Amino acid sequence: MVEVKRRFSNKNLKKLIIPLIIEQLLAVTVGFADTIMVSNIGETAVSAVSLVDTINILLINIFAALGTGGAVVTAQFIGQDSRKKARESAKQLILITGLLSFFIMIACLILNKPLLNLIFGTIDTDVMSKAQTYFYVTAISYPFIALYNSGAGLFRAIGNSKISMINAAIMNVINIILNAVFIFGCGLGVFGAAIATLIARIVTSIIILIMLKSKKNLMYIDNYHSFKWNGFYIKDKLQYQVQH
Repeated sequence: MVEVKRRFSNKNLKKLIIPLIIEQLLAVTVGFADTIMVSNIGETAVSAVSLVDTINILLINIFAALGTGGAVVTAQFIGQDSRKKARESAKQLILITGLLSFFIMIACLILNKPLLNLIFGTIDTDVMSKAQTYFYVTAISYPFIALYNSGAGLFRAIGNSKISMINAAIMNVINIILNAVFIFGCGLGVFGAAIATLIARIVTSIIILIMLKSKKNLMYIDNYHSFKWNGFYIKDKLQYQVQH
């Protein structure tokens, strides 16, 4: 019988998987924190945030799946010891997720109320008004949460899921602090909760993209100034998404 040599020990797998589970929980608790903190404003605010968060969680999961799938292609190049191809693949992942999430953001901003009516039907006027506000502001954060997920996926591809877990924790801390400031300190209500979420996602996406530039990483992105569309890498990523 041929003995199969394992590349990863159980200890290494735990180091990768446990932070990943914690990160995924933290990623969806941003909206949950908004719901809890607006509960002091009134039922309409809670209803509005809860309704919109069902859309947000769905899109966050799509962005996470896209980032993870694209990072797998990058990991394959790393496994082949093709570092230059891995870096180019990573840049293409950032490019495609950035563009896709930007177009989704634009669609949600333009079709704000029609989308809410289509998904939730007829709802109370006050709830709809607050839902529109929360949906509009959090939609602006879609490109940032998409880029964050792509960066997190790339760190997981090089076996470092702790980075993304720490960034997810930072996102939650920023969100909670700013929620307290904007909701209770400034009296901005649902709008304040949405702004807090937006800022938290912007900050953590910038942090993780900066961390990806470090040449100490097994795979890094040399710069963000020379992005060019490369059909070869894009095709690989899309084929992986379709097959899985």
